[in-house]
Amino acid sequence: MGKTVGILAGLGPLAGAHFYRRLVELTPAQVDSEHLSVVLLTDNTIPSRLDHLAGRGVSPVPGLVSAAQRIEQAGADLLVIPSTTTHAYFGEIRASIGIPVLNLLSLAADTLDQKNCRRVGIVATTPTRDHHLYEGVLNGRGIQAVYPDQDMQDEIMSIIHGVKSTHRREPWETRLTTVLQGEWTRGVDSVLLACTETPVVFSYGTSVTTTLHYPLYDATDILAQATISQCAEGNHRVASRPIRMKEDELR
Repeated sequence: MGKTVGILAGLGPLAGAHFYRRLVELTPAQVDSEHLSVVLLTDNTIPSRLDHLAGRGVSPVPGLVSAAQRIEQAGADLLVIPSTTTHAYFGEIRASIGIPVLNLLSLAADTLDQKNCRRVGIVATTPTRDHHLYEGVLNGRGIQAVYPDQDMQDEIMSIIHGVKSTHRREPWETRLTTVLQGEWTRGVDSVLLACTETPVVFSYGTSVTTTLHYPLYDATDILAQATISQCAEGNHRVASRPIRMKEDELR
């Protein structure tokens, strides 16, 4: 029997749904039975992580812990959290359950390190920037995080809130492309879409990388690929075909 993946979603809902879609699309399966078993939970009563980290909201920790425990009780063998900002509470979540929890921040840092990226532009929420969530995992690998100027950061937050509120790609795809082409990216050797709301805006098949002077990496796809690899261990259905990702599928 293969492993069951638990997805703590709803942070926001579309980002969680997008992660599950990418998990399906990246799994080397030919028939339904070769896909991963998944328990996905989205709980709209969990308080805003953005508000709490900005110092104006209640703690989401009790809600996050409760959701993780419910996922474990439902039969998950490991937990994934397709939300970068929520990793500010990673320690509390991991300590509350007995199953492994994949760390999106570390997985992204490992990928960037393997690609020899050393000055990485970070497209993330303002709390992710202000609480230095990525610096701990990047600095130890000799990677410098580069953030946009405040005007561009405010634009990124507008896009993130727009995705959460309207669930439409336009005009967010155009606006995010403009951010990625901005002056702030001069001198970076790569950019990470670190907020999982951001890759949602690109239409299926969009090749935004053709307009950029650097490779673009996607935290959602990095987590999805790592999840598939983790579940392939001891799962003959998934492991029967080696996972060989195209370069573009990590971007």
